[in-house]
Amino acid sequence: MAGESDLATLLKSMHPLLRDGDYVYALWAHGKPLEGNIEAAVREAEGLTVVLRREEADRLGLSYDFVAAWITLQIHSALEAVGLTAAVSSALTAAGISCNVLAGFHHDHLLVPSAGRRRAMEVLELLGRGVVLRTERQPDREEVLALTASAFSISPVTGLPVDGVPPEVNLLRELFECEEYLPELSIVAEIGGEIVGHVISTRGWVGDLELLGLGPLSVQPHLQRRGIGSALLRETARRAEDAGEPGIALLGSTEFYPRFGFLPARTLGVTAPDPAWGDHFQLLPLKTWPDGVSGTFRYASPFRAA
Repeated sequence: MAGESDLATLLKSMHPLLRDGDYVYALWAHGKPLEGNIEAAVREAEGLTVVLRREEADRLGLSYDFVAAWITLQIHSALEAVGLTAAVSSALTAAGISCNVLAGFHHDHLLVPSAGRRRAMEVLELLGRGVVLRTERQPDREEVLALTASAFSISPVTGLPVDGVPPEVNLLRELFECEEYLPELSIVAEIGGEIVGHVISTRGWVGDLELLGLGPLSVQPHLQRRGIGSALLRETARRAEDAGEPGIALLGSTEFYPRFGFLPARTLGVTAPDPAWGDHFQLLPLKTWPDGVSGTFRYASPFRAA
């Protein structure tokens, strides 16, 4: 049966499958007959590389450094297909995940760092829906601002159309230029190269404790409720945790954000800038959240001037 070669079909139908266990690369001794349960082998001028389960490598006394998770793309791709490897590796690279590709006759196989297996699966599942997450760049600004205008053309407070430019647009423009802007925490979602979602987190404080203030979060109206906003939130939380941030504060829905671990900020000792916000002012505590926090949250300067 001929393999699929159309890139759009390949991405939509790749159905990534995560194998159980950990896998490693090891060098096989020159001239030694193969033994054990070896999953793959590549012969080079310098020697024979084998890929096998970690416990099998330990049993055989093989040394290794890289410990990987094995993901199989279940679509039967043609060996001459163009673009699948590039699309997959680009999406994983944008998420900060390294990837080694093994091409079989029927399927492509990805070996990613073991600790990043779940994140890699999320990235691939998004890619299967055409969505790629990456860090926002300077040339993206006008497209992101236009997206924000579209996303907030209906007021989230009143539910009515907004006259003129939504205030979130000018706020975002100022956040891009303020001292509290954090480049790695301004994230876009793309479909086919078009920016369809964006979220930004900027520096905030409770007393001397540095936190993050999230928002605005924008998704094109016709693509809302399709998981793009959720993906942007999860990516923000991952990046914040990797950076050692203790927590993320936001003002938003008490039905939507608790799904991601956000709690009423008051329960963590943090008071909203405006007491009228009540439980809509929420906070996501991360791994380094300290005990005994108490005080009023301060957003980046453009929020305070709004």
